[in-house]
Amino acid sequence: MPRHLMRSFAAMALLALAACATTPPDPQLLENAELALRQAEQAGAEEYAPLELRFARERLEAARSQMDNARATEGRRLADEAEIEAQLALARTRAARTRAELAQRQRDLERLRADLEEAFGEQVLEP
Repeated sequence: MPRHLMRSFAAMALLALAACATTPPDPQLLENAELALRQAEQAGAEEYAPLELRFARERLEAARSQMDNARATEGRRLADEAEIEAQLALARTRAARTRAELAQRQRDLERLRADLEEAFGEQVLEP
Protein backbone atom coordinates (compact mmCIF):
# COMPACT_ATOMS: atom_id res chain seq x y z
CA MET A 1 0.00 0.00 0.00
CA PRO A 2 1.47 3.40 -0.92
CA ARG A 3 2.61 5.66 1.88
CA HIS A 4 0.26 8.51 1.03
CA LEU A 5 -2.73 6.15 1.27
CA MET A 6 -1.53 4.82 4.62
CA ARG A 7 -1.10 8.37 5.91
CA SER A 8 -4.56 9.33 4.65
CA PHE A 9 -6.06 6.28 6.28
CA ALA A 10 -4.28 7.03 9.57
CA ALA A 11 -5.40 10.66 9.46
CA MET A 12 -9.02 9.62 8.84
CA ALA A 13 -8.85 7.15 11.69
CA LEU A 14 -7.50 9.82 14.04
CA LEU A 15 -10.22 12.24 12.95
CA ALA A 16 -12.87 9.61 13.58
CA LEU A 17 -11.48 8.92 17.05
CA ALA A 18 -11.29 12.62 17.82
CA ALA A 19 -14.87 13.10 16.69
CA CYS A 20 -16.01 10.31 19.00
CA ALA A 21 -14.11 11.76 21.90
CA THR A 22 -15.46 15.27 21.46
CA THR A 23 -19.09 14.43 20.67
CA PRO A 24 -21.09 15.19 23.78
CA PRO A 25 -23.38 12.41 24.97
CA ASP A 26 -27.04 12.71 24.10
CA PRO A 27 -28.90 14.12 27.13
CA GLN A 28 -32.06 12.35 25.95
CA LEU A 29 -30.53 9.09 27.13
CA LEU A 30 -31.68 10.07 30.62
CA GLU A 31 -35.25 11.05 29.70
CA ASN A 32 -36.82 7.60 30.03
CA ALA A 33 -35.29 7.08 33.45
CA GLU A 34 -36.36 10.55 34.58
CA LEU A 35 -39.92 9.95 33.37
CA ALA A 36 -40.13 6.56 35.09
CA LEU A 37 -38.79 8.11 38.29
CA ARG A 38 -41.38 10.91 38.21
CA GLN A 39 -44.18 8.40 37.63
CA ALA A 40 -43.05 6.31 40.59
CA GLU A 41 -42.82 9.38 42.81
CA GLN A 42 -46.26 10.60 41.78
CA ALA A 43 -47.75 7.16 42.46
CA GLY A 44 -46.46 7.23 46.04
CA ALA A 45 -43.37 5.07 45.80
CA GLU A 46 -41.77 7.05 48.62
CA GLU A 47 -44.22 5.34 50.94
CA TYR A 48 -44.66 1.95 49.27
CA ALA A 49 -41.29 1.23 47.60
CA PRO A 50 -38.71 3.56 49.15
CA LEU A 51 -35.75 1.24 48.60
CA GLU A 52 -36.38 0.81 44.88
CA LEU A 53 -37.01 4.53 44.54
CA ARG A 54 -33.71 5.32 46.29
CA PHE A 55 -31.84 2.90 44.00
CA ALA A 56 -33.43 4.53 40.94
CA ARG A 57 -32.41 7.99 42.13
CA GLU A 58 -28.85 6.86 42.88
CA ARG A 59 -28.44 5.19 39.49
CA LEU A 60 -29.88 8.20 37.69
CA GLU A 61 -27.46 10.50 39.49
CA ALA A 62 -24.58 8.15 38.63
CA ALA A 63 -25.74 8.11 35.00
CA ARG A 64 -25.71 11.91 34.92
CA SER A 65 -22.22 11.90 36.37
CA GLN A 66 -20.99 9.45 33.77
CA MET A 67 -22.57 11.49 30.98
CA ASP A 68 -20.93 14.66 32.34
CA ASN A 69 -17.59 12.84 32.21
CA ALA A 70 -18.15 11.74 28.59
CA ARG A 71 -18.70 8.11 29.49
CA ALA A 72 -21.85 7.60 27.45
CA THR A 73 -21.76 3.80 27.46
CA GLU A 74 -21.61 3.59 31.25
CA GLY A 75 -24.11 6.44 31.53
CA ARG A 76 -26.54 4.65 29.24
CA ARG A 77 -26.23 1.43 31.27
CA LEU A 78 -26.86 3.28 34.52
CA ALA A 79 -29.78 5.19 33.01
CA ASP A 80 -31.31 1.88 31.91
CA GLU A 81 -30.85 0.49 35.41
CA ALA A 82 -32.42 3.63 36.91
CA GLU A 83 -35.41 3.25 34.62
CA ILE A 84 -35.83 -0.40 35.58
CA GLU A 85 -35.59 0.40 39.30
CA ALA A 86 -38.14 3.19 38.92
CA GLN A 87 -40.49 0.86 37.03
CA LEU A 88 -40.09 -1.71 39.79
CA ALA A 89 -40.89 0.96 42.40
CA LEU A 90 -43.99 1.91 40.43
CA ALA A 91 -45.13 -1.71 40.11
CA ARG A 92 -44.61 -2.39 43.82
CA THR A 93 -46.44 0.81 44.70
CA ARG A 94 -49.41 -0.12 42.52
CA ALA A 95 -49.48 -3.62 44.00
CA ALA A 96 -49.36 -2.28 47.56
CA ARG A 97 -52.14 0.21 46.84
CA THR A 98 -54.25 -2.53 45.28
CA ARG A 99 -53.72 -4.77 48.32
CA ALA A 100 -54.68 -1.92 50.64
CA GLU A 101 -57.81 -1.21 48.60
CA LEU A 102 -58.77 -4.90 48.61
CA ALA A 103 -58.28 -5.11 52.37
CA GLN A 104 -60.50 -2.05 52.85
CA ARG A 105 -63.22 -3.53 50.64
CA GLN A 106 -63.06 -6.79 52.58
CA ARG A 107 -63.50 -4.87 55.83
CA ASP A 108 -66.43 -2.98 54.32
CA LEU A 109 -68.01 -6.26 53.19
CA GLU A 110 -67.59 -7.81 56.64
CA ARG A 111 -69.16 -4.72 58.21
CA LEU A 112 -72.10 -4.94 55.77
CA ARG A 113 -72.57 -8.65 56.53
CA ALA A 114 -72.58 -7.94 60.25
CA ASP A 115 -75.15 -5.16 59.76
CA LEU A 116 -77.36 -7.46 57.65
CA GLU A 117 -77.12 -10.28 60.18
CA GLU A 118 -78.05 -7.90 62.95
CA ALA A 119 -80.99 -6.49 61.01
CA PHE A 120 -82.37 -9.63 59.35
CA GLY A 121 -80.71 -12.63 60.94
CA GLU A 122 -78.43 -15.20 59.37
CA GLN A 123 -81.02 -16.40 56.83
CA VAL A 124 -80.33 -13.31 54.67
CA LEU A 125 -76.79 -14.48 53.99
CA GLU A 126 -77.81 -17.99 52.96
CA PRO A 127 -77.75 -18.59 49.18
